[in-house]
Amino acid sequence: MLKDERGALCGSFLPLGCASPSCGAPGGQRGFTIMELMVAVTVSVVLIAVAVPAFSALAARNDLTVATNSLRGALLAARQAAVTQGRPVGLCAGSPTAGCTGNWRDGRWMVFRDADHGGDLDAGETVIRSGGVPGGARVDGNGPLDAALVYVPMGHAEWPGGGFGAGRLRICVPHDLAFNARELVISASGRVRLVSRDFGGSCPAL
Repeated sequence: MLKDERGALCGSFLPLGCASPSCGAPGGQRGFTIMELMVAVTVSVVLIAVAVPAFSALAARNDLTVATNSLRGALLAARQAAVTQGRPVGLCAGSPTAGCTGNWRDGRWMVFRDADHGGDLDAGETVIRSGGVPGGARVDGNGPLDAALVYVPMGHAEWPGGGFGAGRLRICVPHDLAFNARELVISASGRVRLVSRDFGGSCPAL
């Protein structure tokens, strides 16, 4: 039998594979079997099921850290500006365009020169610093932080109308992490203390 005839017979009677490397797929290679593909898909599904929750927890923890650092930096910047410039400096929830809204859930904040100690951004008063927190983090404030906190040149915090302005900012992520919230506690002296809190994945109002 000629060589060409042997190749034709092999291709006719062994369509699903070939014992000899000389026939079948070019170069003696073969594709995946159905069983191999099923095993590969199963392994991929298992890996995704493990990786997605881990990635979600990592992203939530990163949002918590970034938001905490952002707000802590804003408080420190407000206090330092008041001391170094010798003028009242306010901190509030809001933005240079909207002014002080008092709505921390919007995730926006600003530090500004508060010449009249009024707790709002008035004409002629300058924004020193502004920013926001990641969308995955929730922020609440109490005490003077419901409206605005004013640092005076002596370094302590006050209400806009006067009086010591102690209060708290709570940063929280709605994720089942160990210690899914942090609180920035502002003392009457103006210093900031960080406290970790665990609410079991929820974010109750402050």
